[in-house]
Amino acid sequence: MKSRAILFDLDGTLIDHDSAARAAVLSWSEEIGVEADVERWIELDKWGFARFERGETTIPGQRRDRIRAYTGQKLDDAACDRIFSGYLRAYEANWRAFGDAHRALKRAVITGRPVGILTNGAEELQRRKLLRTGLDLPGVTLLAATTLDSAKPRPEMYERALATLDATTATIIGDDWSNDVATPRSLGWTAWYLDRSGHDDRADVISLDELDFLRTPDGQ
Repeated sequence: MKSRAILFDLDGTLIDHDSAARAAVLSWSEEIGVEADVERWIELDKWGFARFERGETTIPGQRRDRIRAYTGQKLDDAACDRIFSGYLRAYEANWRAFGDAHRALKRAVITGRPVGILTNGAEELQRRKLLRTGLDLPGVTLLAATTLDSAKPRPEMYERALATLDATTATIIGDDWSNDVATPRSLGWTAWYLDRSGHDDRADVISLDELDFLRTPDGQ
């Protein structure tokens, strides 16, 4: 039988990234003397990470570009890094796991299959999230873009994740249609689309509690 891993996305799937980012922007913007514009920051967050995912920039690079765009200032890299560190402190203070996240990870580990968290974030930051929120469970491997030297939805990201877990295929759960569903399915994986809002007709589940890891759709 094929060795099937179970993979979770992190931000938006296990961790409430949007709520943490929104709360952080409100306090941090005041600190740096900029009028808070939460929606603008969220848009820049998505823009920056999309560029990183396409291989057009690095994680530090997209952070700096977001700072320049948000503040409207021509800043050198050091100034951008200093300003972003203030946002990061506020962001970290608001990290929270979704209520179903710990249960889902435990259920996945109990299956005896390799379990991983596949994320486009930087490993150090994402590991701190797991520690802060109590999701750093034994038997769960963090698979970060900075470690695998790639990013979803590039095919090599998924290949390297399987190699790290010594698996030949996977079931993945996530909230990003392209990164966590469309591309994995094109690679022959089983993918569950999580839409916590309940507004997307493509969604397979609206909560991780709905997942049955002992009986995946293809019976494996």
